[in-house]
This record gives sequence, C-alpha cells and structure tokens, in this order.
Amino acid sequence: MIKVISRLSFYISVLYTLFPISAQAQDQAKTLVTEKMCYACHQQASASIGPPWQAIAARHGARKQVMTDVLAGKIIRGGGGSWGLIPMVPNQRVSEEEARILATWILAQTP
Repeated sequence: MIKVISRLSFYISVLYTLFPISAQAQDQAKTLVTEKMCYACHQQASASIGPPWQAIAARHGARKQVMTDVLAGKIIRGGGGSWGLIPMVPNQRVSEEEARILATWILAQTP
C-alpha cells in the first residue's frame, strides 16, 4: 500500500512540473500563504527573515520535480543552512498536501 501511495505521489509531482499551476491552485496557495503565516518570514521579491519566493524559484526552478518534495518537507519540518544562518522554523500546522501546494506555487514564481 505504501508503494502505491509513493508512486501516486511521484506521478502527481511529475504532473505538477509538466503543467503550469492552475488559477484555482494559485488562489488556494495564496490563501494558504495567508492562513499559515508564511508572510511572517517570506515575501514575494524582497528578502526578509527568509529568502523571497522568487529567489527560491530562481535557484530551484530547473529541478521542480525533486524540489517540490524537498520544499514541502522543509515547510513542515523546517530546515537550515541553505540561505544563511537563520533556520526555517517548522510549520506543523501545514498538512502534507498543503505543503505540496505551497511548494508548487513557490517554484512557479517568476524570478
């Protein structure tokens, strides 16, 4: 059963990378950004506590398939060392599905 779910997750991430994010998914991601307080540390184009979403897309946009899962994991569990000394704090109020939506939206930003 776990292998089936993993494969399904993989195929969904491939679809996300092959097709642009829909208007509905963009609206959902923007709602999540507000609800989950992402603006407390990140902005669209300017650096604040964390890197701007456009910089993340510029750095990782060529590897969307892999980075969608990596960023979704960092959104939930936090991380550090990629953008300087300040670590990203975990946001455990974000579900795995919501994190994937946010990661897909971030990687779709125009640098």
